[in-house]
Amino acid sequence: MGAERLAVAFFRHVDRGAQWDFYGITTGRFRSKLFPISVRELIATMRDAFTFRLSHDDLTHYNAVQKVLYVGIIAVGIVVVLSGLALWKPVQFSELATLFYDFQTTRLVHFLCMTAIVLFLVVHVTLTLIVPRSLVAMLTGGPIIKDEKATAGTQPISG
Repeated sequence: MGAERLAVAFFRHVDRGAQWDFYGITTGRFRSKLFPISVRELIATMRDAFTFRLSHDDLTHYNAVQKVLYVGIIAVGIVVVLSGLALWKPVQFSELATLFYDFQTTRLVHFLCMTAIVLFLVVHVTLTLIVPRSLVAMLTGGPIIKDEKATAGTQPISG
């Protein structure tokens, strides 16, 4: 019974991840939020981060380091699912398993991907704790965006 619940939870997780990837690709959200990535901006952002001068004025805009990390973790998520399927059913997914050369290499790739996910989470949570506004935005559904065009010229309704 426990293994069955774990399998259901696993496939539900994979399904939601696939839906999120599909949504991000088909709507163009990934393209608009994560690209282009400028090498010059990446170097400048890393320098600012290492000297603790990283600006967090606009939480709706990703800096270059965030873009690289998010693109990377999406790629790692795809590879971890593929390597996991090749590990889980190597005979049924033999064509997929051959992409990773052999079973031992598949295990290594899967392990390294899982390590990358854990490291991403540690860095992500640490940076979130350093910038408390981002934690509040995550818990409440996003930052408060003041749209001055929408409120311009409107007057409060008095009773």
